[in-house]
Formats: sequence, structure tokens, C-alpha cells
Amino acid sequence: MISSDFNAVMNKIRIHIEQTQDNKDKKVYDADIAKALDISKEHYCRSKKESKIPLQAIINFCAKENIVINYILFDQMPDSLNQITDKIINIKYFKNINTSAGGGAINEKENFEYLGLDKDVVEQLGGKEAIKNIEALNVTGESMEPLIKDGSIIFIDKSKTIPSFRNNDIYVVNTQNGVVVKKVIFLPKYNKLQLLSCNPLFLPELHDCDDVEVLGKVVGTSE
Repeated sequence: MISSDFNAVMNKIRIHIEQTQDNKDKKVYDADIAKALDISKEHYCRSKKESKIPLQAIINFCAKENIVINYILFDQMPDSLNQITDKIINIKYFKNINTSAGGGAINEKENFEYLGLDKDVVEQLGGKEAIKNIEALNVTGESMEPLIKDGSIIFIDKSKTIPSFRNNDIYVVNTQNGVVVKKVIFLPKYNKLQLLSCNPLFLPELHDCDDVEVLGKVVGTSE
């Protein structure tokens, strides 16, 4: 899994603000970071307290400031980014589809943006051959915590579905109740899928295979 620490991410944004502001000696406070991210101070403080990275705000910030998002989220040094910016690989990011909270299936009709990934992250996700099958979407809800946090971006490999299915791996599944991310167990004798949450407060679900679609295997997360 790809990981990012809240304080480390915000420190990178703080450094960027310090380097680009007119008065480079001026101290940058949390309120300044919140303003740069176009979120309220209350939103920032809540995210800091819960250690939840405001991903959409950071994506918008990176686009506005022309920053490769991998520097902010994936601990890559700026000097190395300058050398590989021309080698960034884009994948589809379906920011309007929220797994675990309902929504439609992922298809070409859905609105998406492109998310740039550098070669190191691409390798973590399986390499250039695998990346053509990988897409990104949001996770909302606490059913997969602590493994996948509320507010994460997950990366899914759409080539890894049934029959290349492995029990207890984590998949994104389109059900009659919406798109969910769960551990999945295939019960061929009954032609059913059992969907399991990491959070013990959420009960298992059982679905007929004909009523669901496995959209892809989770191969990485931003949290």
C-alpha cells in the first residue's frame, strides 16, 4: 500500500507556500495552509485531529499550483520530480464515485479526471504493463478501517476480477446498493459472494453472483 502522513503532507504544502510567497521569511501557519487549500480553518483542524488528508482539496491545490501530486502524497523529493516530470503516467480518477457510500458502476460514461503518477509509484502498482488497467476512485465510510481510511483514494486493477479471483483479497464490487470496497470470498457451491469489512462493527454481506459485478482488485491506497 502507498502511504502518506498528514503532517508530512501539510509540511510539503507549507514549504511550497513559503517558497512562493513574496515575503519568504514570513511564517506560514495552519490557517495559511487552509486558505491555500481553499478549505475552512475548522475543516483543516478537524482533518488534522483525525489525521485524514483532505485529498480533493490537495488535488485542486496541485492543479492550481502546477505541482505533481506525487511530491505531496508519496514522499518524492522535488529535485527528482524535476527530472521525471516528462515521464509522468496518467490514470483515470473517478472522483465522483465513492465506494462504500453508493454510486454507479465505473464505465466510460462516468466523468473522470487524470491523475499523474511517477515511475516509482507506477512500479509499486505493478509496473507499466499493469498501469494500463489501473484506475482510481474515492473511499467514504469507515467499513474498511483501519486498513483503508475514510477519505482515501484507492487504486484498482480492473483486469483482476473473476476468474483471476483470490479469496480474502480486497475488491471493488458494484452491488444493487452501490459500489463498495470489501474483502471478498467466492462461494462457488452457492454461486454467491461474501463481502467482508475490516471494521468489526460492519456485518458481512452475502450476494448472488448474478446480482453483482467485481470491478477490480485494490492494489494501492493514498492513506
